[in-house]
Amino acid sequence: MPKTDRVRVDYLPCPAAVAALKAAQSHYPENSTQALIDRLVITGLSALVQSHWQPPRLWGKRDRWKLPANLL
Repeated sequence: MPKTDRVRVDYLPCPAAVAALKAAQSHYPENSTQALIDRLVITGLSALVQSHWQPPRLWGKRDRWKLPANLL
């Protein structure tokens, strides 16, 4: 029986997000893909609310975003 009290998020990543996920898998090989997505979303939100951190510039449509070289 499926759990109905959880939100389901369909995941259709852009190429930069796939690159980020692959990079994360090399740092956390024991985590499942879902655990990595959860970790990245939670960490990303935490970083976004910190006043001293600036997110990378992602120009144009999301399908054209590039993962910054220092994150690869």
